[in-house]
Amino acid sequence: MSNLQPDEALYSLLCKYLLDEADVATRQWVDAWRSEAPANEEVLAAIRKMLEVPLPVAAYPGLSTDASWDRLRAGIGYHEEHEQPAVVVPIRRSYRWLGIAAAMLVLALGLTWVLLPSKGPDEQVFAGGQQAALPDGSKVQLFPGAEMKMESGFGKNERRVAFTGKGQFDISPDPDAPFVILLGRTEIKVLGTRFTVDYKAGNLVIHVSSGKIQVNDPDSRESVVLTQGMLLRRGEAKEPFTVAAHIPDLEMKRLVFRDVPLEDVIRSIEAMYDVRVEVKDTSLLRRSITSNFENETIDDVMAAIAFITNTSVEKTGAQQFTLQPL
Repeated sequence: MSNLQPDEALYSLLCKYLLDEADVATRQWVDAWRSEAPANEEVLAAIRKMLEVPLPVAAYPGLSTDASWDRLRAGIGYHEEHEQPAVVVPIRRSYRWLGIAAAMLVLALGLTWVLLPSKGPDEQVFAGGQQAALPDGSKVQLFPGAEMKMESGFGKNERRVAFTGKGQFDISPDPDAPFVILLGRTEIKVLGTRFTVDYKAGNLVIHVSSGKIQVNDPDSRESVVLTQGMLLRRGEAKEPFTVAAHIPDLEMKRLVFRDVPLEDVIRSIEAMYDVRVEVKDTSLLRRSITSNFENETIDDVMAAIAFITNTSVEKTGAQQFTLQPL
């Protein structure tokens, strides 16, 4: 299967599944794939129908089967000078056409598929733009450009995956097999929670929607526990973690403060918007703030903080603000 394109590999796998030629691990994967979305079941049903009742090639205008048939001949060692009886050729040619027709059907539906590796589910790789259903019941929504690889031995003592890009994790609890996410040399240990990771070229953002996770960096020897509403940010691999709370929803840029010291409010704002805020009068840092923000620009948030604290705000750089007494 390694020489096939991702779409072709999936079609071949589904055909084996429908023809009862798939092994146990493959059948389990397809069963999980079928349950991920109604569209998956529709695709499988369409391929089943084509296997049972072959359709004429004319139904797919512009589809060239000759080139595909030539590649198939080369793959099975077929040569014109040693032609096999005519009865053998149409059977193989029809089977190849069914795979191509299935490919056209899936592409028409606009779906994105992942190539299953030949070494089995323990080393499965998921590509961006899909929801990955893992064997332990965990689900990971991968954003475009993300990639996740299940490490060998997944589920035995630990559930380890290597990840890059942006993804939303919904992890099934299992105290006997912690879920571990490798982000380069940084790792996240999870017992069961929901959180978002955005990791690209050393830049890291982690937000916890529910539960608790532990983030470890062996290089800096930092270890941080994040709970619901907490956000961790790191600009580069060698920078220390920046951790803030009071952020129930990262995507909606929601901040909730209830009698929170201005010092903590500023820390949350800096982590959310990736800015720096300088306070000229440090006595202001102890002042309590009660306010909510949702989908506000950083300029509007800083203007509101200045109003609440009776200060003036100045934008001193693209990502830099200064608060000072009036």
